[in-house]
Amino acid sequence: MKRLAHGLLAASLPLVLAGCYTPDRARLGERVAAVVPAGTRLEAAMASLSGMGFSCQVVDAGQGVDCSRERHGAVLYTCIERVRLAVDTGSRSVAAPEVPPIACAGL
Repeated sequence: MKRLAHGLLAASLPLVLAGCYTPDRARLGERVAAVVPAGTRLEAAMASLSGMGFSCQVVDAGQGVDCSRERHGAVLYTCIERVRLAVDTGSRSVAAPEVPPIACAGL
């Protein structure tokens, strides 16, 4: 019975770890560019990013928006993903989305 339990545990561990977060800046950049392309109204962009779990704040006297979210990995580490939106102040739309490097810390 012990062998069966150990075998099930060994077989299920890769499945559990496969579902865990792995930092991928390129993939995040692609998702952000698809959801918030240049020209998107600022309010819509912030709502879309909020729907993805980001918390956004207007910075630089309204010329930019910084958004961030925490992601947790399987091995006791946390990563902070950030998105920076340059704002066209005349049209109140996104001039360009940028994804800075993902910062991670943990054991």
